[in-house]
Amino acid sequence: MEQEGYVSLWVGRVPSTEALEQLLTISYNDDGESIPSAFGEGYGLDWYDDDFREAEWFTQASSQVIPIIQGCSYEKLVLPRFVALLGEQLDQKYNAVILLYNFKYDGNAIDVSIDDSQLKFLGTVEYV
Repeated sequence: MEQEGYVSLWVGRVPSTEALEQLLTISYNDDGESIPSAFGEGYGLDWYDDDFREAEWFTQASSQVIPIIQGCSYEKLVLPRFVALLGEQLDQKYNAVILLYNFKYDGNAIDVSIDDSQLKFLGTVEYV
C-alpha cells in the first residue's frame, strides 16, 4: 500500500488527543520488531512510515471537509482534490483526522471501531 505521491485520509470520532495518540502508537518487541498500532491493526496495515503521518484532534467536531484537513502538508494540492472526491460536506461530524503520505490504502475496511473511537476511511488522492 506504500505508494509515492499519494495521501490517504481517515477521519474519526475520538474522545481525546491522548486517545488519538494511543491509537497511532507503534510499539516494538524485545527483538526490535514493530508491533502495529491499534489503527494499523484495525485497518489491516502491517506497516506504514510514521514519519509520513499527520494526525490532529479537534475540540470542535465538524462535518465539513475543509476545516478537518486545512493546514495539512501539501494543502494547496490535497484540499481541492479531497473536496472534489468527497464534496464539501461529510455524513456526520468528526473531531480527528489521520493522513498517511506516500500511502495508497486499498479501502478493504472503511469503518472501524477501536475502544471508544470510531474511524472512517474517506479516500486517497495524489499530492504531487
